[in-house]
Amino acid sequence: MELYQLFWLLMLAASGTVASGVKIVRQGDQAIVETLGKYDGKKLEPGLTFITPFIDQVAYQASLREQMLEIPPKQCITRDRVGISVDIVVYWRIMDIEKAFYKVLNLKLALLNLLETMIRCEIAKLDLEDIFTARSEINQVLVGELDIATEPWGVKVTRVELRDFILGSKVVHEAFLNRNVYKELPVR
Repeated sequence: MELYQLFWLLMLAASGTVASGVKIVRQGDQAIVETLGKYDGKKLEPGLTFITPFIDQVAYQASLREQMLEIPPKQCITRDRVGISVDIVVYWRIMDIEKAFYKVLNLKLALLNLLETMIRCEIAKLDLEDIFTARSEINQVLVGELDIATEPWGVKVTRVELRDFILGSKVVHEAFLNRNVYKELPVR
């Protein structure tokens, strides 16, 4: 009886080992496989694949589809020193999963920080009046600059959409006062 139990125990362990080598990658995704902790160029394409248990492991799996990165409103200052809040959405996709994993530690955080810096820089080049009319130009400039900056990470920025510019009531009041649109009421 003991030999019978040992046989089933060995069969159970062997089936668990074989099952740990079966990997399923979803359509639109790709995965990187490391062999004993080293990347040797092996990528898993969508579908059912087998890797060597205990030797190979999936180090990173990501979607190659276009993704949206919604950024909370950011405070910016225009060239004429008016503070505004900018609401932005960025569309991007991974073009090279190998670069996306090995060239940058946290891809989404790096994208977010790079985008915030570039948006503040672009807004600082324009006057308040120009921002509302130059929305599409700002979008195009940001796409071009971000695409160049993210190329080493294996990422392509496809679109940047400035959804909204928000001015506070104090900012609007000061902007009107500076442009002499209305005069202050006399004090009694």
